[in-house]
Amino acid sequence: MMLFNKTSKPKLIILHRYPPEFELIPCPGLKKIYKMLSEEYNLIHYGMNWKDLPDSELRKYIEVKEIPLKINLKSGFDKWFKTILYYFYLPILLLRLKKEKPKLIIYREIFPFVSSILSLLKIPMIIEITDWWPSIILGSSKFGRVIANFIESLEVKYWTKLNVIAITHNNFETKLLLERGMPKEKIRRINLPMYGGVYSPHNSKDIRKNLKFRENNFVVAIHGIIHKSKGYDQILRWWAELIKIHPNWKLLFIGGTMGEGWFRRLISELHLEKNMVLAGWISDQHKLNIYLNAADCLLATRRNTPDTFGNTPSALTHNLMTGKPTLSTGTPGISEVIRNGKNGYIFKPGNYDSFKSALEFIYAHPSKAKEVGKKGMKRVKEYFDVHKEAKDYLEVIKRLVI
Repeated sequence: MMLFNKTSKPKLIILHRYPPEFELIPCPGLKKIYKMLSEEYNLIHYGMNWKDLPDSELRKYIEVKEIPLKINLKSGFDKWFKTILYYFYLPILLLRLKKEKPKLIIYREIFPFVSSILSLLKIPMIIEITDWWPSIILGSSKFGRVIANFIESLEVKYWTKLNVIAITHNNFETKLLLERGMPKEKIRRINLPMYGGVYSPHNSKDIRKNLKFRENNFVVAIHGIIHKSKGYDQILRWWAELIKIHPNWKLLFIGGTMGEGWFRRLISELHLEKNMVLAGWISDQHKLNIYLNAADCLLATRRNTPDTFGNTPSALTHNLMTGKPTLSTGTPGISEVIRNGKNGYIFKPGNYDSFKSALEFIYAHPSKAKEVGKKGMKRVKEYFDVHKEAKDYLEVIKRLVI
């Protein structure tokens, strides 16, 4: 039974290409946010459909209206193709949203010019600063970076003229928006709802055995969508060097969807087959938690490039919540959460020796690393406090909804 009341509460639109269940993967705490918001507002989510089953509890708090596109998240081609179709569908979507007569639109992505098109409705908006897609698509080359900066700066300049508040999720994102001309009073810093009690310590000896890991193996796990921006090619090259010194080390990779071809070719070129296990994409978060717990150490990495420099990856909080020692790249978004040697470990971006030293320390000091892992769990619960985040969201919404 749905808890929202269609007649007595102001209507808020949540806009994301994907279904609301997809958003729970990086942000398990979003369910609690929606539950708390639904007490005062009718929440309506517009997005594509997918093959996974609806989350019945989540849909007690939000009404879901589907865009007539079904997306296959395991296919990079399908994701991009459906995104192009999404742009073509925007005029129809605009009419559907206008008919809803919402008090507010919460736009949870930054695809080029979509927010500008939505502004034609003259409805107040919250724009969530997440991935800057122009940078992701074009940011790998110097010329592409110039174009991406131009598009993003143009977008931000237009936001300054609208009844908009941009929600950032770390200090680096705030700094970036300010540098691009967004007034300070139009920015609100709120942590992502990454803590939701889904990931936790688990006895995964059976999974470890099924994956054919031996007792003397030091297993390091990494998970997520395969993309070069995350530095996975760099990790594979470094791993090829590490196993020359530590032949009992194994790398467990849990993920897939985009770019698996180049990834598998590189594994073959580097002759890593004996020291790697590819578990594939696991969308069930409870199952993913069990697999993560089969490792001795977890990685959450980003390449030291402008397109991902300020990200706080969801993989980081997933890892920390298991209580396992977590090693991450020392970029700004990550360094705001991790204190090296206190609640996790960081290595210098792009530095093999720093990466190697950190892993060797964790390997040689398992008791110390375990204690650091426990402090990582505590850090996540305190830093990503879902009740505070919900309160902050409500304050922003009430500022815009009159």
